[in-house]
Amino acid sequence: MKPMPPERTEKQRALAEKGDPQAQYFMGVVTEEKEESNRWLQKAIANGSKGAAAYYAYRRDPRLEYFNNSARWHEDPDKNRRCWWPRSGLGEADQTEILGTIIAAAEAGEPQPATWLWQMVTGGTRLGSTLVNCKVTHPLLNSSDAPKWAEIAARGGNPWAQEELCWAYTGATMPQRVRAPEAEWGFQANPAKAFQWCSIAAQNNCARGANLHLAKLYEMGIGVEKSPALASYWRQRWNVVSPPNYGITSVNRPVCSAEQ
Repeated sequence: MKPMPPERTEKQRALAEKGDPQAQYFMGVVTEEKEESNRWLQKAIANGSKGAAAYYAYRRDPRLEYFNNSARWHEDPDKNRRCWWPRSGLGEADQTEILGTIIAAAEAGEPQPATWLWQMVTGGTRLGSTLVNCKVTHPLLNSSDAPKWAEIAARGGNPWAQEELCWAYTGATMPQRVRAPEAEWGFQANPAKAFQWCSIAAQNNCARGANLHLAKLYEMGIGVEKSPALASYWRQRWNVVSPPNYGITSVNRPVCSAEQ
């Protein structure tokens, strides 16, 4: 869910009050007061919103307050507590129920649950520029599902997922430029998909690294006909949208959210 101007939020509220499940889901996400938020989500769920069901289930995690508190997150020396999964404080049955709800929503095309799953199965989570590696431990989570979840998230507009697909499908086709994704993630080097996702991601300033990826694809003719002029254009655009010393793998997006 991306932030909307107040007038559009009020429009969503009017639609929600008329029974629109997507508007009710939206109000459940943007409403800060928890009881009111839950009421909107429950209405959306009753009207068949899988996204609202996943969001409501995910919020049952007793650690979310901790996870969303960046100061506490950075101060805690126990990196294992920072992982998306497994969820401490939840029994096995509850974990399976929550994951099942999230998976059902992602398979229905909901980008937010797909984002959570993609980050879970690759065993990584990120806050700012800090990356923590976590092990996949639940039987419902398969590392080889990474491409499926990442593509659903990317199609839903997640700029981080778009950039990661740009990188993952480039893989070993760009020697000494881009490291290949972990083998267990199920990605295969695919020049056509690399160009597709780099082209999409590069349009978004929240996926700045894709500009350099796309420039290199044009320079080397990977997935597209060689074009020194377009390679130069995307390299120059990276210089415009990126701060000094910006790195491809050390991504800091102070105004962008990987969960949007």
